[in-house]
Amino acid sequence: MTLQNRKLKTILSTATPQGQLETLQPGERVQPAKLQTLDGSTAELRCDDLHKKYLLFVLSTTCPHCEKNLAIWRSIAEKSREDNLTIIGVSIHNLDQTTKYVTEKKPNFYIVVADTGFARRYKIVGVPETILIDGKATVERIWLGELTAADTIEMRRLTAAGKLIN
Repeated sequence: MTLQNRKLKTILSTATPQGQLETLQPGERVQPAKLQTLDGSTAELRCDDLHKKYLLFVLSTTCPHCEKNLAIWRSIAEKSREDNLTIIGVSIHNLDQTTKYVTEKKPNFYIVVADTGFARRYKIVGVPETILIDGKATVERIWLGELTAADTIEMRRLTAAGKLIN
């Protein structure tokens, strides 16, 4: 299914007026983003603490591929509790759907709701998407789709249990 999804994205990218769907690339800087917390207030995501790395789990509350990634995301979050790694789940659905999801799935990481411009600014082309950002707001790595065992190993190596590798 993941391979079919990637193949479909490739086909769609050649059919767009721009010639391709643009995704975030390693080395690209991200801008602060406004997000909604589960209590309904607005917060700003800033990846500008030089002593941290940021791992974003971009998800849909109804996506079966996101559901499969949830166990891996939980594992990463569990092993990173004491470290300099900030993990945030970013739901592309509204507050009500996201609150229901959090109540039912009980993730062990913080989840917020993306505002309408988040997907455009962070060049989200599909979910699930896992994004590693350093403390200078620079993208280190992006994983699209369901995570594999190799992806998980790479993610743990790059986050080095949250310790900075720079």
